[in-house]
Amino acid sequence: MYLRRLSINNLAIIENLEVFFDKGLNIITGETGAGKSILISSLNLILCHKTDTDMIRSGEEKLTVEAEFAELNPEIIKLLKDHDVEAEDILVIRRELSKNKRSRIFINDSPSNSEILTSVGNSLIDMHGQHDHQSLLNNETHIRILDGYCKVSVSETESLYDEIVSLKKEIDRVTKAEKDLKDKKELLSYHSKEIDEVSPKENEDAEISAELNKLDSIEDLKKLCQSVTDATEGESSVLRGINFIKSKCETLSITDKKFAPFVNDIESSYQAVKEFSSACELYSNSLEFDAERYDMLSERYISLKKLMKKFGPDIADVIRYGNEISVQLDSIDNIGTDREKLVKDLNSLEESMKRECARLTAARKAGAKKFCSAIGEEFAEVGLNGAEMSIRISEKPVSPDGADAVEFYIRTNVGEEPKPLSKIASGGEVSRIMLSIKNITGAGSEAQVSVFDEIDSGISGRVAEKVGEKMQKLSFTRQVIVITHLPAIASKGGSHFSVRKRVEGSRTQVGVIKLNKAQRTEEIASLITTGKAGDDLKKLAGKMIGD
Repeated sequence: MYLRRLSINNLAIIENLEVFFDKGLNIITGETGAGKSILISSLNLILCHKTDTDMIRSGEEKLTVEAEFAELNPEIIKLLKDHDVEAEDILVIRRELSKNKRSRIFINDSPSNSEILTSVGNSLIDMHGQHDHQSLLNNETHIRILDGYCKVSVSETESLYDEIVSLKKEIDRVTKAEKDLKDKKELLSYHSKEIDEVSPKENEDAEISAELNKLDSIEDLKKLCQSVTDATEGESSVLRGINFIKSKCETLSITDKKFAPFVNDIESSYQAVKEFSSACELYSNSLEFDAERYDMLSERYISLKKLMKKFGPDIADVIRYGNEISVQLDSIDNIGTDREKLVKDLNSLEESMKRECARLTAARKAGAKKFCSAIGEEFAEVGLNGAEMSIRISEKPVSPDGADAVEFYIRTNVGEEPKPLSKIASGGEVSRIMLSIKNITGAGSEAQVSVFDEIDSGISGRVAEKVGEKMQKLSFTRQVIVITHLPAIASKGGSHFSVRKRVEGSRTQVGVIKLNKAQRTEEIASLITTGKAGDDLKKLAGKMIGD
């Protein structure tokens, strides 16, 4: 992965600028005040550093910085997806700042926020120099640097940690549920007893209501049946009337056959009325008011109504609630057992975590000695004579990377006490320390673009040559962008850019030129002398480049 393009609009004295970088080692040179620091400022904006409207070019309302990264590695793609950002091979980050102090962030043209940009940016670019974004000064990065050198994997502790956190949450949930259910157990048991004592059945209330209505209506039903009997019997009954009509119809049918069919119909009516009368009599005789059953049904109906009022509205709701209570009561009885099993599983995981943390601690302590020895040799070659690094490993609460707190200490001069690296190293020293670390650890899995500003502060001669060689070596595994004024470092670049300032009309303009071989020779020759470079210096510059 590498930074392919950097576009700047209205930042400080830059109006419009677009730089296309290459893989490997990119050198940036230019006179003091030409605008090299503005390039660093633009990258800091991409890394979500604090913004200030004073950065906006005079007379403009908005500044924009856009960085395009190509050939993304799987780790970066995964990180982007974790933040719901779609990316395959290209990543474009844009930062806008307006006069109204509103800052806007876009990742692949989708609005984003500072939290996401900070997370993504830290995995893209490492800035080393006088600027604030120096990962080496962040103690949290030290353990990753050491692990990278020791080839220590924390995947097992990360997995165990996630399992432990998840299990603890489940135990907390079960414990809370157990407490809540136990608090409700007495009420649930009381409700269960109420329902069980009645033991309602589906549609029982409707069936009882119908039977009670029938018992309440017995006298009325008997009177109704008696009225049917009275109407079908006696001197003027319906049956006598039908018989009279039947005899007349039979007489008419003798004279005229068309009345013959009516005889059968009237006979059928007679039989129907007679059967109805008999049925009413039998029904009336069967009707007996059972006071004992009436009282029992009434009490039962009242009990059902009470349950429906409390747990209903329907009897089906009461039955369903009773079943739910039974399930909850079973859960209360079983949840204690569940929690005990979870606690047992947690204890087992924590024991595994202790063993894994102990393994990591042993590996880190062994690796720290080798790391400090190797870094000491690097220090001598980059002009940090007398400097000595030590690594302090102390215990910390268990986290995904184990139980070790790792911090780099450094002694810059013989006879001094080692102090935390973040408190004593200057910008130039930090850059050379990081360069040394990168050379003994390789590219690693951290940020894939390293930017060095003031890497050459306080060095020259043989040390500068060594620093240049180490920059070149580092660029074999990652993209390196270096701002320098030393020819020994500049000559090692694969691509060389010159920052130049000019005045057009009444405004200052900044441009960046990618130098060809001849221009590069001129540029490096100009770095060797403060005056005009002669042929001898140009030949020397050409030799340094490798002509």
